[in-house]
Amino acid sequence: MKHSEYYQPFQGDILAGIGNSPISPTRDFHIHDHYEIFLFLGGRVNGFVEQYSYPLQRGDVLIFNNHEIHKIINLTQEPYERLTIHFRAPQIYPFCTPATNLLACFQNRQTGEHNLAHMEETLLSEYLELSMHLIETVEKPKYGSEVLALTYLIQLLVLVNELYTRTRSAVVTSVISPHIQAAMSYIDGHLQLNLTLEQIAGELGLDKYYLSHMFKQQTGGTLYRYVLLKKSPWPSSFCPPAPLSLTPAI
Repeated sequence: MKHSEYYQPFQGDILAGIGNSPISPTRDFHIHDHYEIFLFLGGRVNGFVEQYSYPLQRGDVLIFNNHEIHKIINLTQEPYERLTIHFRAPQIYPFCTPATNLLACFQNRQTGEHNLAHMEETLLSEYLELSMHLIETVEKPKYGSEVLALTYLIQLLVLVNELYTRTRSAVVTSVISPHIQAAMSYIDGHLQLNLTLEQIAGELGLDKYYLSHMFKQQTGGTLYRYVLLKKSPWPSSFCPPAPLSLTPAI
């Protein structure tokens, strides 16, 4: 496994951009050294994170911290539209207060839980307006750009945290079957072992070919690569904060 294909670092502190293509820049399971806000705008895709996969509709927001394996699964050959924001958490710490943790929706939950929320059109319009200001600032840097970008990001984080606070109790149905969730749970609990397809299938009482086929069908990836990613020793999550810099995103 090529480490760079699954662990996605980036240069700078903030990335932001709109994509409209049939293939994500990162096609397989991956993990970041930063946080991500993924806004779905159009197409037919599922959003996968840890043991769950959700059919997305316009206005759906997925958030990922630096510990969560995720991927976008395009269910067709057609392009899908999304707006993504990636950022490093340390730059936000100075702006958090005892009453306002701007990173709460990323940090104050179990891994793979409460990653999805939905914006109605009014809130979506507000989010898009702020995001377009951020994207323009990132793509056309000039005097004060790093400060402006940070102010737009802070406003977006306030908006996203309010959204997740309101919708935290909402029940969202995953399309991952109980068998595949059980396989993922077994992997999580036995990373110290030399895991094989035969062993995992045997523990679950399933045929190994059936398990492999179902995993590929539901996640778009292989069980082998998922295990490798889970067992890989990732670099330290964060480095000490450095002066802010901006990078356009695809």
